[in-house]
Amino acid sequence: MKKWCLLLGQVLLLYGFNWLGKGIASYLPVPVPGSLIGLLLLFICLHKGWVRLQWVEAGATLLFSQMILFFVPSLVGMMQYPWLLGGKGLLVLLVVTSGCALVMVSTGVVAERLFRRGEVKQLDPVENV
Repeated sequence: MKKWCLLLGQVLLLYGFNWLGKGIASYLPVPVPGSLIGLLLLFICLHKGWVRLQWVEAGATLLFSQMILFFVPSLVGMMQYPWLLGGKGLLVLLVVTSGCALVMVSTGVVAERLFRRGEVKQLDPVENV
């Protein structure tokens, strides 16, 4: 029972950041979803130490483990467009996959060239810890 109350409190804290972000988004004239603003606020609070990771970790893990429930409506909505499951859907998948591959390859090539020129210093990951 204590574990469930702790999880409920953590989920409510996460929901509070979401609600706060949506409130800020309704007042700001920027086309950014309130949930992203709330996530940014949570990140800032975690980074500054105002919110400890232990206060939200179990609740976030619970929400991530149930993430498939959040995607079921989009999968059901896909049934309204049966062409996505046929030949045209394969073409869309091919375009999306090739676009992602092109971005990854071009990013790798640019990064490799910058490293070779010496314009970007490669850091040792052990030193950054």
